[in-house]
Amino acid sequence: MGWVLLAYYHSDIIFSMERSQGLALRTRFFVLDWTLNFTRTTVTIDGQRRELPWGEHFFPLEPGRHQLQVSYPYLRLSRAGKASIQVDVAPDQVVQASYQAPKSVLVAFLPGKLTIAPPAQS
Repeated sequence: MGWVLLAYYHSDIIFSMERSQGLALRTRFFVLDWTLNFTRTTVTIDGQRRELPWGEHFFPLEPGRHQLQVSYPYLRLSRAGKASIQVDVAPDQVVQASYQAPKSVLVAFLPGKLTIAPPAQS
């Protein structure tokens, strides 16, 4: 398995990075919940917490099982839309994960949808 170049836009800045093994996470929310543009996601992997903007992020990880948790602060909720999942990373594998916040900020106390894409067949 070779290196893959990941490039994406966020706030008119191009980010690129090389990756070969780890977790690619995409976080998003329903477009009419525009107030979430003013928040950042809280991504926790194996107890390591990171505050990140909504969008696409890559985390290099060692092979093995990892605990992934995603949430965001909203009003008095420090962990709105909290969802978690176990992620198994094989050697030279990039696991694709996606987090979707609850469909309305009125139900931010409900968990978001956190999924892992099936591995690509080669």
